[in-house]
Amino acid sequence: MKKLIVISLIIPFALKAQIRFTSSWDEAITQSRMTGKPIFLNGYAEWCEPCAEMEEYTFSDLEVTNFFNSNFVNLSLDMEDYPGVELAEQYAIGVFPAFLFINGNGEVIHRGCGAMDASQFLMLAEDALTDSLRLMSIEKRYDQGDRSTDFMLKYLALIDNACLDAERFASDYLKGIDLKNLMENTPWEVFALYQWDIYSREFQFLLKNKSMFEEKLGQQVVNAKLYDTYLAQYQEVFEAEELHDFGMRALLHSIRDVTFTGSDTLKLMMNLHYAEFTENWTDYADYAVELVGMSGLDDPEELNELAWKFYLFVDNKSQLEVAASWAQQSVSQQPEPSTIDTYASLQFKLGNRKKAIELERRALKLAQELYEDTSHYEHQLKKFEGQ
Repeated sequence: MKKLIVISLIIPFALKAQIRFTSSWDEAITQSRMTGKPIFLNGYAEWCEPCAEMEEYTFSDLEVTNFFNSNFVNLSLDMEDYPGVELAEQYAIGVFPAFLFINGNGEVIHRGCGAMDASQFLMLAEDALTDSLRLMSIEKRYDQGDRSTDFMLKYLALIDNACLDAERFASDYLKGIDLKNLMENTPWEVFALYQWDIYSREFQFLLKNKSMFEEKLGQQVVNAKLYDTYLAQYQEVFEAEELHDFGMRALLHSIRDVTFTGSDTLKLMMNLHYAEFTENWTDYADYAVELVGMSGLDDPEELNELAWKFYLFVDNKSQLEVAASWAQQSVSQQPEPSTIDTYASLQFKLGNRKKAIELERRALKLAQELYEDTSHYEHQLKKFEGQ
């Protein structure tokens, strides 16, 4: 009896549920044709952290493993190694992890992407087994001419959830719409949710006929679209490594004469970023002071970042005093070594040496409790003490 108890305690830890994967594309196709089961392709990359999370947690969920082992021929491939590279090109896989459901003829019937928990992953798989919910079936309905609002939004959501280019698809759809019909239900919903190009003919038409759109759709709806589109374009330019200077200047020119709720704050954000990019610290300081005052910014990390740049690059005393008030607010909300150090540094730059030393000693003491490397705080303290 004692031996049986020991075994019963060991077995649950020794056995781990796992999806039974093959790594052979040819074998998967053969099995799919023989059994009639779709192929589930897990497309991963070695460096992909969400891929590792899926393997460690979701793929080992007991309900997931039972469902996939029963209903699919499971294939797992490194999409940056052969034959994964060829399949990635063939099936337009650009985001990992990628989850493709493929029939025995090699046709994608459904797909998804990104890390998911067990319930989300099972829902994706169940949709792949339900003909009316498959991406392939939805594509056929589109090809057959279905353009109802609910259908179009469902189709675009499926494309988006599969990490395909929903924005490009929406743009292609909108090209076939007469601009005078852009305010109609389906075109507007597609435009509002999936079109983010400020240079598109649809967005330019909205700008030129803003009052007409507001009368038809309401000012709040139109304002939200204008704000979200300019913000999306700003984020795209902000993240771009190439043509960044040109992109920022073009964006600032585009929004210069446009007014909508939040436009003033958005323009200040853009101008602040461009001033930093061009290292125009005089304009940077002016924009920062105006932006914080207008927006009521109170996030301690953002205030600390702005205040630190004032310490590094701004010499105007009145503006440094404003930055010191931001730093003080940041310290009161988030008393960490970095925020205290910023406040101390600004006090030093303002000539309040005694206050700066007192604050920096506090920052150093706290840093010694939290970090291994405290060299920055030691350097600043020596600087303030005149050593």
